[in-house]
Amino acid sequence: MATSTDVQTETEVVNTTETNQTQTPVDGPQQEEITPIFEEIEGMNPGAAVNVLIQASQMAQASGALTTRDSVMLAKAISVLRPGTI
Repeated sequence: MATSTDVQTETEVVNTTETNQTQTPVDGPQQEEITPIFEEIEGMNPGAAVNVLIQASQMAQASGALTTRDSVMLAKAISVLRPGTI
């Protein structure tokens, strides 16, 4: 059976552990400033737009979201717009 001294000691250990965890320094990686997406896309040109579409189609193909027919059509469209990229 635990005496009041044992309980107090366990409580002190828990409190010490919690204190140590909350006092850890914040020297971790610095957070980057996040630019709102609408500001980020403001100056998009046609070349950048094509690149975004190509990346999205590659992600869809890699995830298995496309049929074989869709994959072939996208591959052809990408090769027409950016020969040698796939």
